[in-house]
Amino acid sequence: MKIKKSKYSLRVELHGNFNLQAVRDIESLMSKRQELHVDLSKSRFVDSHAVIFLHQLMVRNAKVRLRNPPRIFYELLHILGLHNVWELKKIIEP
Repeated sequence: MKIKKSKYSLRVELHGNFNLQAVRDIESLMSKRQELHVDLSKSRFVDSHAVIFLHQLMVRNAKVRLRNPPRIFYELLHILGLHNVWELKKIIEP
């Protein structure tokens, strides 16, 4: 995992899957930061722990941005019923 921290934001480039372990790692780095950018270009899998973590951040008004999420991410959002709740145009970076 490649990490870039500033006072208010955290940028993470995952080199593996976005799973419970990655959530724990990111959560420990978030501290009081209100902005999270996650590059998922090298991730092939996103699990429900990751989606729940992101949802909880957004509920607390944190700014969440994702780059190149794998297809399973969209399928998981649909299964969890979040595809109509999340503003994907604001969350997904080109």
